[in-house]
Amino acid sequence: MKLRSYARGTKSILLGATMLMGCGAAVAQAQDAAKDAAEPEVVVVTGLKKSYADAVRAKRNNIEITDGISSDGLGRFPDLNVGEALQRIPGVQINREAEGRNATINVRGMPGSYARTTLNGVAFAAPPSLANDQGAPLGAFNSDIFSAFVIEKSPMANAQSGGLSGNVDMQIAGALSRPEGGLFKAAMEYNELGGMTAPAFTLGYNKRLSSDLAVFGTVAYKKENFRRDTLRFNGYSRLTPGLTGLSQSQFAATYGDYYSATACPSSGSFCRTLNDAVGAASGQNFNTATTGSKGNTGVYALDAIRQYTRENIGELWTATGGIEWKPNENTKVGLIGYYSQRDLPKTTQYFLINAVWDGAGTITPSGTPVQTSDGRWLYQTADYANFPAKSSTRLYSQKQESQGFVGNLDWSNEDWKVSAIVAGSKGANQSLETELDLQTNPVTGGNGITGRLTTGFGDLDGFSYTVTPTPQNRIFNTGWIWGASDDPEGYNTADGKYYLNISGSESFAEQTVTSAQVDVERFVNFGPITSVKGGVRLEKNEFKSWGFRNMAYGAKLQNITQDMVYTPSFVNDFMNGNASISKNWQVIDAERFIAAVTPVDIYTPSGGGLTTRGFNILYKDGAFADNNYRTQNNLTQAYIQFKYETQLLGTRVRGNFGTRYEGTENTIDSLDTYRNFTGAVGSLSDFKWQRLENKYHYWLPSAIFVADVRDDLIVRGAYYKTYVRPQDRQFSPVTRIGEPVVNSQLSTPTQTIRNASVRIGNNKLRPYLADSYDLSLEWYNRPNGVISLAYFKKVITGRIVSTSDPAILCPADGSNWGFGPLSWDGQNCTATSQSTATNVLRIGASGAYNLDSDTTVDGLEFNIQQNFDFLPGFWKNFGGNFNYAYTKSKSPAIAPFPGISKHAANAILYYETPKYGIRAVYNYRTDYPLNANGTYTGGARSVKERGQLDLSASYNLTDRFTISLDAYNITDEKRYEYENDTRFVRWIDYDGRTFTLTGRATF
Repeated sequence: MKLRSYARGTKSILLGATMLMGCGAAVAQAQDAAKDAAEPEVVVVTGLKKSYADAVRAKRNNIEITDGISSDGLGRFPDLNVGEALQRIPGVQINREAEGRNATINVRGMPGSYARTTLNGVAFAAPPSLANDQGAPLGAFNSDIFSAFVIEKSPMANAQSGGLSGNVDMQIAGALSRPEGGLFKAAMEYNELGGMTAPAFTLGYNKRLSSDLAVFGTVAYKKENFRRDTLRFNGYSRLTPGLTGLSQSQFAATYGDYYSATACPSSGSFCRTLNDAVGAASGQNFNTATTGSKGNTGVYALDAIRQYTRENIGELWTATGGIEWKPNENTKVGLIGYYSQRDLPKTTQYFLINAVWDGAGTITPSGTPVQTSDGRWLYQTADYANFPAKSSTRLYSQKQESQGFVGNLDWSNEDWKVSAIVAGSKGANQSLETELDLQTNPVTGGNGITGRLTTGFGDLDGFSYTVTPTPQNRIFNTGWIWGASDDPEGYNTADGKYYLNISGSESFAEQTVTSAQVDVERFVNFGPITSVKGGVRLEKNEFKSWGFRNMAYGAKLQNITQDMVYTPSFVNDFMNGNASISKNWQVIDAERFIAAVTPVDIYTPSGGGLTTRGFNILYKDGAFADNNYRTQNNLTQAYIQFKYETQLLGTRVRGNFGTRYEGTENTIDSLDTYRNFTGAVGSLSDFKWQRLENKYHYWLPSAIFVADVRDDLIVRGAYYKTYVRPQDRQFSPVTRIGEPVVNSQLSTPTQTIRNASVRIGNNKLRPYLADSYDLSLEWYNRPNGVISLAYFKKVITGRIVSTSDPAILCPADGSNWGFGPLSWDGQNCTATSQSTATNVLRIGASGAYNLDSDTTVDGLEFNIQQNFDFLPGFWKNFGGNFNYAYTKSKSPAIAPFPGISKHAANAILYYETPKYGIRAVYNYRTDYPLNANGTYTGGARSVKERGQLDLSASYNLTDRFTISLDAYNITDEKRYEYENDTRFVRWIDYDGRTFTLTGRATF
């Protein structure tokens, strides 16, 4: 309550102060006419210096609070991709967990979906994200087509709404603003990991057909050929007799000291009693005098490891072109088109997946466990036997596209300024996963496979892993039996020892955005008011989602040959030799395998239907059941905005205030389930189309003031309200019901626990809103230099979160799901009519919903940028930038805000002469949590702090030809994830170093 009162009070103060400064200072203006600020000394700069100087100039001239980065004047951003370039901006962080250099970003610590990405200030259809909260994959664009990137941190009423953390504007300069001439660039990228090379080129030309008419065109190509190596420590299990292969009494004698002898708290603790751990029957008691003497959490060991390599192979083509005409001094007409396609058909994931669970393999720890910061005890080393041993190969083809146009007409005179914009765009994203697994199953008497693993407690130097015998897995072309009702994705041999899986999910999304807007500004002299601006915008936003899941039925397995399985070369240089992995790792030649086993026989009981890869569709799986729907948003937008400028106590004050109206008509057409699935496969007839309609509208006030305290000192303050519509993939309107499955870990000899899951459709998700406050102080102490400090605060209402907490999603009655009445006992949701004392059915639910509590994000941003051209001799060629962001959040415990690093910084130092230039960039961010997707259970992951050093150097051979060398991740950093304590390591990513040699010529 206090927080909301404070927010309302601050908003009123800012709005009131803005209008007071604008209107109440009329007397001061009448007494003292406004004077233009003196222009600073002009210093001509080029190259890197020009890039940073342009950003400073834009920041100073804009009324809104902005930061940005521009091209260095040679048609380049010296970074691997758009996301890498943007992270040089204060408050922007790249998400390196986004695989395949998708280059998604966080703005002011918040996930990418909280920022609005625009192109030349207009909403457009980027490739839709296939995952919640990641935002547009900026790796789908070649940065060479852009002139600048601007982060608008305080969008006003005339800006596109939806940028809760800010608007990311990707700018393509118009034809008349470009110097005449051409550019050719050729580059070769070398990725040290795997020794992979990738060429690239860019060709652009700008032509003035007359003084009033110009055209331009740019086309950029880049080969993608790089690799990431990863160790995934997928889970840690608390030891039980079933996991260790010990009898109840043996287990109690060996590990009883780490389990509680008395009852544990109902929640909020890792505590577990020894009797529960061993599955004691009624009347049995395994406690001794030493039970619980060392702890009450039990003792843990790693239960699953994945060695993982991903190779991204494909091409990126990006192009832009435009024409601009100025028929007279008052009128300008322009058209810009763009196209980008990132096609990675041969991207492949390779896994060695070995795991143990209760009843499938045994764990025998060695050494002494250590107690971690959350109270649990953890073993570093263990031996494993008779476990499911799997080699998995996944052809993971990716394709991202975006294309569109922006047309504008501008007319102005001394009294009026009118602009009209029409825009159309289409974005598409697809992911085709074909999963091929070979697995050796546990069997009575042992399957002959053993392994020994040392986690290193998060230190890669201490990691080691071995598996015997070689080969771990085998392939056959005879003797396979389809799993049918038990497992439609797989085949087993008659003895159950060998398993072949053919599966994989295919995901598609398309978005189309068409819009038209008219803006009219009237310049006036009404006291402090200098102009009144208003506009109307109509937008149609269509989204289509569809997907499939492969199943194994009908594959021509007789065509399999033994040589389709091989040992890949990356086994010998995994993580450049920095990880002592198991080299007993074979993979499948996915393209040959798929070609051999298709075309498949059609599975007619499901109604038929094949996936894109040509396999039968598993209708029951969520890849189909959750993702087949369409949404459409028809938006009506209007705004009015007042600019003012006045003198207040001898200080020039300027700014604007206004409000924006947005109304949305939302329609969802979904292919929903209306009955229990037919068999284990399901059928298309289990679904029917349904339509849902939603309407909402908002008034979004905003205000900003800029006080020119001195010619070189500026204070800015801003308030704006905005809202963010649910991501189209967050809607997931389909409700899906799972069949009950026995929970072997919770079941005891006297009671069977069954779990059923319900994925609740969220058709009625509402947009979430935010009140944002900004205050900044900027000192332009020298030409092309700035020292600034900014504070921001955002209060988010109705944030959309995903959860699996049954306390929130379990209703009083589950009849619609087929489970009858439900009861909640404080921990579990139970189907009372289908449960007995000895057989209990518990219902788990997952989905997305709007939080009913506020989330607050606030922080500080410091930035200093200086060119040292005032120094003598050698020193005048230096320049640099340092920016630092401190961000913190406060949110309900049930839904911690993911992705926020408390501290993030960039340090940039460059030395540039007319002949050559050198730049060093160090990027750093502290640890941050990932999305836990529900109540805190200890399974949530965090990313460890990380820094990275990049270097670039360029040399001008002539006035028209330059060569450059860029080096990324010189410090050879890795990326670590952990669970609560860094010793519970969960993930280690390694990309290695990358080098790019480039030649550029202008003509």
